[in-house]
Amino acid sequence: MLGASLALALKAGGFAGRIVGVGRRVQTLDQTRELGCFDHLTVSIAEALEGASGGGAHMVVVAAPLGHFRDVFTKIAQNDDDSLIVTDVGSTKASVCALAGELLPEPGRFVGSHPMAGSEQRGPTAADAGLFEGKPCVVTAQADTDERAIELVESMWRVVGMRLIEMEPAAHDRCVALVSHLPHAVAAMLVKVAMADGGVALGIASTGFADTTRIAAGDPEIWVDIFQTNRDAVIESVGRMIDELDRFKKVMVRGDSGALKRLLAGAEQVRKDWGCGREEQDRGLGDG
Repeated sequence: MLGASLALALKAGGFAGRIVGVGRRVQTLDQTRELGCFDHLTVSIAEALEGASGGGAHMVVVAAPLGHFRDVFTKIAQNDDDSLIVTDVGSTKASVCALAGELLPEPGRFVGSHPMAGSEQRGPTAADAGLFEGKPCVVTAQADTDERAIELVESMWRVVGMRLIEMEPAAHDRCVALVSHLPHAVAAMLVKVAMADGGVALGIASTGFADTTRIAAGDPEIWVDIFQTNRDAVIESVGRMIDELDRFKKVMVRGDSGALKRLLAGAEQVRKDWGCGREEQDRGLGDG
């Protein structure tokens, strides 16, 4: 979904270069072909990269589940072209950057990136050319990262309308644990809780429950990889959530309406401020 969305967005943004799509299954490629955003499709990474130093591939965007990155990087390394720029859309960065340093022939030409855009849907049929517009993209370039590689990767994300934020890989992982990985875990556990008493409550669930748990419909394979590769930060964020829920529970047990209102009002204000900030950023992007 992310890879096909990026191809659609690049074409819509005026990118005139050749885009080659690589998939693991022929069925997926058949679905992707209907989008019309790839100039060539193949199941072979070697075929996609062939002749990279002489008119072939100049940049690779790895849009695969995190559990497949070792295999993908190993196959990229077999191309033995140290001029190739590699980036990714992985939801964790410390593990990906470590793999790049271990496996790629020229780690300095790897630029870790994480477009903060997506949905619970999967596959090329869910691709959306407007998926990245106005969204933040975290770029985790490091001290030894090639400047030209950074420029090209960042220019790609700008073409599809993203706001760039530079962070260290470990800092990125701590942040996404709080605003992406923990919310997914909470949404999944809310669904589990709603199944109490045989799931009777689901019979009256409506918009609020649907909005709050939408992301729980995400691909389990992808999310197992995310949680495992960001294990420590996720565990820490879960601990913080438990502390907040415990605070809420104690206020409820005391029947302290004033304290309860302060808890809710504090969250309300933070959410409103964040929402207003997003709207201002979107307006600024649209103006320039």
